[in-house]
Amino acid sequence: MADEDIPASDWTEQDLLTRDLADERLDQEQAETIARLQALRLTPDPDPEAVGLLERRLRAIEASRAHITG
Repeated sequence: MADEDIPASDWTEQDLLTRDLADERLDQEQAETIARLQALRLTPDPDPEAVGLLERRLRAIEASRAHITG
C-alpha cells in the first residue's frame, strides 16, 4: 500500500499564487480602484451608488491584503 499513487498529482495546484504575487496584484488593483474613485468624486455630480461600490471594493482589497500579509 505504501507504493500506491495518490489520485491527484503534485502539479494539481501549480497555478496557485504566491503571497508576494497576490500582494503585488492587490497593489495594482488598489491603485486602479483609488484612481477610479478619485476621478468619480471629481465629477460634478458623482453617482453615490458608484462611489459606494468603489469604496466597498477598496475595503475588500484592504481586507484581502491584511489576510495575505497576516
